[in-house]
Amino acid sequence: MKLLIKSCLTAVACIIINSNYAHAQTNDPVEIAKEYYNQGEFEKAKEEFQKLARNRRNISRIHDTYFKLLLTMEEFDEAEKYLKNVVKNNPTNFIYEVDLGVLYRTQNEEDKANELLENVIKKITDKAAVEKKSNETRFLAQVFFERNFRDKALDTYIKGRNALGQEDLFALDLANVYRLMNKKQPMISEYLNFSKNQPQNLNYVKNSLQRYLQEPADLDTLEMSLYNVIQKEAGNSTYNNLLVWTHLQQKNFSAALRQARALDRRLANNGDNIMNVAMISFRNSDYKTSKKAFGYIIEDFPESPSRRLASRYVLLSEEEVLKKSYPVDTTAIRDLIKRYEVYISESRDVFSVMESQRRIALLQAFQLNEIDNAIETLTSMLEQQVGRHNVVAEAKMDLADIYLLNKEPWESILLYGQVERMFKDEPLGYTAKLKSAKLSYFKGDFELAQSNLDILKLATSREIANDALDLSILIKNNTVFDSTDVVMQEYASIELLLFQNQKLEALQAMDSMLVKYNYHSIVDELLYLRAQTERELGNFDSALLSLNKINEAHYFEILGDDALFLTGIIHQDDLGNTESAMTVYNDLLTKFPGSIFVAEARTRFRELRGDFNNEN
Repeated sequence: MKLLIKSCLTAVACIIINSNYAHAQTNDPVEIAKEYYNQGEFEKAKEEFQKLARNRRNISRIHDTYFKLLLTMEEFDEAEKYLKNVVKNNPTNFIYEVDLGVLYRTQNEEDKANELLENVIKKITDKAAVEKKSNETRFLAQVFFERNFRDKALDTYIKGRNALGQEDLFALDLANVYRLMNKKQPMISEYLNFSKNQPQNLNYVKNSLQRYLQEPADLDTLEMSLYNVIQKEAGNSTYNNLLVWTHLQQKNFSAALRQARALDRRLANNGDNIMNVAMISFRNSDYKTSKKAFGYIIEDFPESPSRRLASRYVLLSEEEVLKKSYPVDTTAIRDLIKRYEVYISESRDVFSVMESQRRIALLQAFQLNEIDNAIETLTSMLEQQVGRHNVVAEAKMDLADIYLLNKEPWESILLYGQVERMFKDEPLGYTAKLKSAKLSYFKGDFELAQSNLDILKLATSREIANDALDLSILIKNNTVFDSTDVVMQEYASIELLLFQNQKLEALQAMDSMLVKYNYHSIVDELLYLRAQTERELGNFDSALLSLNKINEAHYFEILGDDALFLTGIIHQDDLGNTESAMTVYNDLLTKFPGSIFVAEARTRFRELRGDFNNEN
């Protein structure tokens, strides 16, 4: 019993202590009122706030909570009375007037709110004009935005700008409000307005536009906006710089080059913008544009520090253009080899020389079928004692490829293995492993090929990982229901024939397979490979026949968009059929909106339509 009494007394003591502690913590009447509000005891909170509101010194501390309380309780008359009194006693603090506008809006008295807030804007912007200060105008706009009066925020910025006579004032603030309202066109206009007088912040503008303009249509809006301002202010190089950047974002490299060339003429800056476009075009495989761009550096800017680099890359670009022009122009290939030899004779960099020797050997082997000359070129080059270097490893892989071309696969295996060991867990090592996997695939050893491909699918290089994944999918898709692997072995042997430049023999084998396996999953792969081969031989109509079979009967297969895009390329690049190409590109954009070819198809379509003919 004594123990029970003792426990009860202890509990009572704890309650008294805690009660005194709580009272000590809440002896501030403002905090007590807020605590009632937080606990949902609105009537008690209202009673406390009413007392506190009689003292002006409390207003700044109680206003936000008290106003929210009155709105929650729908005590609109009392709220209006309270706000009007506060406004009267604090005529320089516009926050209370804005909250009065909030009250009117809550009661659906839009006209009343609008009239009140327009007067607040006029009062503040007129004051800013007199005092030549912008801070109060910006603060009012921010208050409007926080209270969801976004149109009033815009109005405040614009009227403040006009009152102060600075056309670019508040440009970034306006751009941000427009962005949050999803109004892309005016947002773009404000970023352009900002960049006009703040060219030192151009990279900030580019980063912002890149972040907020995610859709192709957004970049089109930016492009047209730039054309409009350039027409009005042709002398402002900032806008031309932005237009070059916009075309690069659109992967419209030819249009970017036209603008970059005009910009560099005006700035006389050694062709820096042209060089930038040239390198980006090259990295994105637009070799026709990069060839032109590097040529402009050589011709128009002889004193440019980039001239030597341009001399090298113009040869690399021309090589890629020639290799993708069908049928192959052997005369042009021989002329290119001579130009590589001139470059070698003038170069003082041993690795640039070796890189050019590699290029010559590859052209000799794969374009001219001069295999012995190619082997001699590479063997002589590899005898130089330059140690562990990328160009040496690449030359070894080239020599391995040429041995495979010459039907000496064992020599190829040895060289691929050397590079793989020399550059283990590096991109060059992965490339060598991928080539080894392809060699296993050519020989029909799919299990060994897959074991290497499974490793490569995790490679750090996206390009190598994607190539490995593509070959792995090809093997799996066409062997899963065929335990003998006969069909896949025949297909792999055709790919080996093509690698060895035996195109006519490969076409015969393809035709035979299409007859024997006309219901097999390999059919679309065969048709696509046949189209590519016929195109390389210059038989464009035959190539289109194979592609049309995919477009009509196999469009739902994995190569559906590839076939449609190649159809457009043949019509445009090989046959010069502009209207047909435009129709095909438009079909691709409609049928395959998620295709990797969408960006290029869209650019090609617009170029054929003449969208870029009126550029400055």
